[in-house]
Amino acid sequence: MKFRKLLPYLGVEVTGVNLSEIIDSGTADKFHKQLSEHHLLIFRNQKLNEEQLIRVGNIFGEPVPALVPTYRLKKYPVITRHSNSTDAKNLPTGVVAPEYVFHSDSYFTSNPNKATLFYALKSPEIGGETHFVNMCIAYDALDESIKKLLTDKKAFYKNAYINQPAVAHPLVRIHPATGKKALFVNIHRAIGVDGLAEKEALSLLEFLYQHATKPEFVYQHKWCDGDLLIWNNPTTMHCATSIDDTQERLLYRILTKGDLPVR
Repeated sequence: MKFRKLLPYLGVEVTGVNLSEIIDSGTADKFHKQLSEHHLLIFRNQKLNEEQLIRVGNIFGEPVPALVPTYRLKKYPVITRHSNSTDAKNLPTGVVAPEYVFHSDSYFTSNPNKATLFYALKSPEIGGETHFVNMCIAYDALDESIKKLLTDKKAFYKNAYINQPAVAHPLVRIHPATGKKALFVNIHRAIGVDGLAEKEALSLLEFLYQHATKPEFVYQHKWCDGDLLIWNNPTTMHCATSIDDTQERLLYRILTKGDLPVR
């Protein structure tokens, strides 16, 4: 088994491992170490059925069903189908992610998930890349005055499409394994920051979002069939990109239970 860094600040490609086989505890520990340090693991050319994918998910936490049940697999509710294809009635056959909106998964819930797994069953030849940013690097690159401003500050989020109250999350999370600080900033569905007027709060969140998603911080992943990506959700953001109507992409997603407390 080998680990190859993709970029100095984000991502490791793992080779020489067949995830359809049982993974021993020593190998799992190596995966955890690499994920903590590099935030994103990429396994190529995997051939996994649903049970095997769930078993891999358990290495990185407790798989939990997606909040919205629409595209959960009936026999495997912790797996959600993501696809840009439509059925005979022109209805989506899977979750269609909004294009170029960087976000952390489930950030508008009280305990955002710990890890996200995406497994590619069918990949487009053109388009459909997923972009990632390392929020630890984004925090480190902030001016000291901004870091001081963010100390103990929380942002509030409310998803109007689910029947849950607004939630609050620290703008800076501390990684439980490495102790590194990471921005935790999502501008969509944000409604404020404690201690700041609404206009000032939204302006701050927009500034932090634009800072974190600068091109020099972004890794662009081109999908291939059999790719399995696993990322640390609290220390990264990701976004979808456009897919031509002539192309098809089908991914399975697993989320693992969050790991509060975060500080």
